[in-house]
Amino acid sequence: MEFPHFRDIAAQGIDKNLHRGVQLSVSIGDDEFDDAVGFTDEARELQTTDPMFWLSAAKPITAAAVLQLQERGELQVTDPLQRFFPGLPEWLGSVTLAQILAHFSPLTELPSGWPPASLQEAADRIQKKASEQEPGEIRAAYLPSTSWFLLGALIEQQSGMSFAEYIDQNILQPCAMHNTRCIAELNTETESNLTLYDREKGQLNPSALLSRKNTTSPSPGSSFRGPALDLRRFYDMLRFAGAGTAGRALASTSVDQMVKPYRKGEFDRTLQHIVDYGLGVILDSKQYGADTVPYGFGNAASSRAYGHGGSQCAIGFADPERNYSVVIIANGRPGEGQHQRRFRQLLEAVEQDIDLAT
Repeated sequence: MEFPHFRDIAAQGIDKNLHRGVQLSVSIGDDEFDDAVGFTDEARELQTTDPMFWLSAAKPITAAAVLQLQERGELQVTDPLQRFFPGLPEWLGSVTLAQILAHFSPLTELPSGWPPASLQEAADRIQKKASEQEPGEIRAAYLPSTSWFLLGALIEQQSGMSFAEYIDQNILQPCAMHNTRCIAELNTETESNLTLYDREKGQLNPSALLSRKNTTSPSPGSSFRGPALDLRRFYDMLRFAGAGTAGRALASTSVDQMVKPYRKGEFDRTLQHIVDYGLGVILDSKQYGADTVPYGFGNAASSRAYGHGGSQCAIGFADPERNYSVVIIANGRPGEGQHQRRFRQLLEAVEQDIDLAT
């Protein structure tokens, strides 16, 4: 399958200095298709197997790990945070894991000390900072990192493994996500082509977020990187009711719970838009404004689509009704407005290419 419309829009973005390159990975039923347009830098062509920064597009991976631990009897998503983090104040400790996963709680974004802080150190610092705050009210507000540091520390506590080891053995391997990492690896040659740019005054400059590839402590919501095809395999696993390419990662009941509406019709104070959430995944929310909803899945996606975006660089989702998964990742962060326009165009182009092929 070819993607001429996608390639055209991606090339236009290169000409406008929105990115240097874009990866695409699509699966329709059991058929898989991958493409890449542009460059990692000024000279080297981007390959479909090159690692890319996912940033927050990786959050559903951590959510899936929490649901795995629920399957194993280690926890329930209805458990209060205080069961795992006794240092939290009572008004926050009564918040449940489900509320945290759906970004619907009194928790606010707090400094974690990462990097270089470990997950446990980050969790300790968050508890200390939270205890210094006045009680807050439950609100819909997407949190980029704070809640995911708590979830990552919880995974380490309940599994007895490091976060990176647990995710690798229980999520990445069953999904055949062989080129995905959340911490620095000894073989730096693999990531030598990992690039990310921020657009400043019309020009692309190396992003400060590039420092994340050297961290030895993970950020469960933002330090993952790998090719788009790996992230698409994760969404294939969800679309296939928990069955990954190389083994089962989740029970079908866990997938159902993950993608069921938990937060619905709420105005998100961070995203500044009504956005519906399951447990760790954004649900299709174009009914609240197809041309304005941030990190949407395109006009052609069904109401059953679910996934997650990565800050100004990525989108990944599965659509069980249409029986496909799509991941698009760019190596340029051009600002929120430019990014949203660019990805709406890219998603529309992918749909045109799919329609042509089918």
